[in-house]
Amino acid sequence: MGIRQLDICNRVMAQAQGIAESDFPIDAFPAKVQSVILNMVRHENFKVEYLATAMLSAAASALGNTYNIRVKGQWTTNAVLYIIMVGRPGLGKTPPLEAVFRPLRKRDCRALEKFKAEMAAYQNTMKESKGNNDMDRPVLRRTIVSDFTPEALMLAHHNCPRGITILADEIMGMFNSANRYNNGQLIEQLLSAWSNSAIDVTRVSNPIPIHIENPCINMIGTTQTRRVHELLKKGYEDNGLLDRILFVMPKSYLVARWTESEEEDTGSNPASAWRTWEAIMEKVFSLDYEVNIPHLIGMGAEAKRVFFNWHNNTIERINAIRDEALVESRPMKSPVQVARLALVLQVLSYACGESHLQFVTTTTIEGAIRLNDYFEASYKRIREYVANDACDEPSLELLALLKDTFTTAEALDAGRQLMVTERTVMNYLKELAKNRLIHKVRQGVYDKVSYTPMKQTEDENCNV
Repeated sequence: MGIRQLDICNRVMAQAQGIAESDFPIDAFPAKVQSVILNMVRHENFKVEYLATAMLSAAASALGNTYNIRVKGQWTTNAVLYIIMVGRPGLGKTPPLEAVFRPLRKRDCRALEKFKAEMAAYQNTMKESKGNNDMDRPVLRRTIVSDFTPEALMLAHHNCPRGITILADEIMGMFNSANRYNNGQLIEQLLSAWSNSAIDVTRVSNPIPIHIENPCINMIGTTQTRRVHELLKKGYEDNGLLDRILFVMPKSYLVARWTESEEEDTGSNPASAWRTWEAIMEKVFSLDYEVNIPHLIGMGAEAKRVFFNWHNNTIERINAIRDEALVESRPMKSPVQVARLALVLQVLSYACGESHLQFVTTTTIEGAIRLNDYFEASYKRIREYVANDACDEPSLELLALLKDTFTTAEALDAGRQLMVTERTVMNYLKELAKNRLIHKVRQGVYDKVSYTPMKQTEDENCNV
């Protein structure tokens, strides 16, 4: 079946399964990956947002430092992605994450068995020679790291310079324990790694310092909606870590019902789909890698034009803001995120046999922009959730009485309807602004921050 025919079949299949109701842009993926997504959503009851996002992370992990993409001029970056998947208990965050990373875990298991055998041989040799042997001590090289100290994380990366991935089922546990180690050293390492800045670790116990010239640390984890506010209370917004994280929070919180289905009725096979995914991952892993010498891929002329025009629109919006307090730093991270997503998508297209690695295509850039838009919409939903949870009911009641754009005088009028004083109204406005439910346009004029709320739909009550 040709790529175009496969894409048409995927769209028909998506509509039949109700996936068209999701706002996640699965059409940004290569047609073969779309087929895997649709089959797994149908047969495993995975939520499409979590499954597709986990695939991006797994592909970025397999790619590691093998390829960089040119963002602009001499500015290049690898495909590092920091991702947190948010949802209520039982929504199905962990199963697709573990399933998608199974090919990487299999490779890590083989590496561990090899390491054990080499270590046993090494110890036997050292014992027989009574330590008089210059044989190199075996090193364990694996991609996935879950339970670690900051120093152990850097050692794991030193041993595996291609790249490592932090995979944490409940990632808030990692963040809550981060400051136990050397005053937040882990957070500083994550900030440096995201920015592709070299990392050095020097310890008295280690005579040879650990130096990582080109850090490549992917990160993905899950958390419940009721815990996501903890991220905002740890100063991660001030130090910029929050700006570097892509969030996934589905609009619908409903879990799809289970129904019996026969594979032969649909012509699809979940085992075959997973074999396809494993083959794609193996193709990515097979890319040549030489330490500290990544391959460099640029954007095609039209792709670069689309990318620059898109980011220039963001620049124009920011330049139009006169009040420095209203300028957000997160949008300025978007060009890096889009470039990285484009690199992952281009590599996936190559691994699927649907494109090449000569340059990033226009289709890939457009898909990366749509993915970034989705992640930003998720982030806004999370901000609203946290803000509503943090604000007192009276201030939210005042907000409900106000128009999308309102003046201080109109807020005071609304306060009189609620029979509260002017001073109380001004305190409500401060609280709403602090929690990013409103922002000041100019003196005496406010805008409500527009969010897309979570919702439930009839389609999600049906099996997908």
